[in-house]
Amino acid sequence: MGQEQAPQQPPQPQKTARNQRMDFRVELPLLVKYKVAIKQPDGRYQLSPMFNGVGVDFSGGGSAFKIAKDIPKGFFLYIELHFPFDKDPVMAVGEVIRTKPDTLKGKNVFLCITRYVLIAPEVQDRMVGFFIGEMARQGKK
Repeated sequence: MGQEQAPQQPPQPQKTARNQRMDFRVELPLLVKYKVAIKQPDGRYQLSPMFNGVGVDFSGGGSAFKIAKDIPKGFFLYIELHFPFDKDPVMAVGEVIRTKPDTLKGKNVFLCITRYVLIAPEVQDRMVGFFIGEMARQGKK
């Protein structure tokens, strides 16, 4: 009789000192496009032109990406995330949790950390499924 191997466990959400939430998180250098929502005196929001960022870290609840200019905590962003699982970008509205100085290819930039406040649940589910598969592919637990 051959020895049976224990089945491999699926990836589990990561909780680290850097990440106090229990989310499936994956690091990918993906294109992120975003517009800053600027609150007007009448209470409405006006969107800035589109800017490009470089994705660093993604989860079903938010993302972190490198950008050229500092954006204050509490600002809202219209975000387009360009994942390889679809030709169309994932669209979401995120709130800036914090930004901090960082570098990209030797240049000073900012790391913008956001949490999603508006994203279609079925899109969020597809993202999480992609993250689980990507974590397995990368051999992360």
